[in-house]
Amino acid sequence: MLRCGICGSSRLTPAGQLRTYESQTNRLRLKFPRPRAYKLRPAFDVDFARACLDCGALLPFLSDVDLSRLNEAADSLTGYDT
Repeated sequence: MLRCGICGSSRLTPAGQLRTYESQTNRLRLKFPRPRAYKLRPAFDVDFARACLDCGALLPFLSDVDLSRLNEAADSLTGYDT
């Protein structure tokens, strides 16, 4: 059973498309730094989300295709210093 990552509720909406108000083609992207010079930044489209009916948190997630690509690239990803 899926649960909200914020409040732990199991009251989540079905998956819906995640798009900006201005355009149906604009998407959120999960981007990572370049692994090395002259290499493209790994980026993954975040196309779907669920909303928690208790706390209102939005829980975005990747499509199956982008999740597979992320898993393939996972060992070579580096993060931003925060």
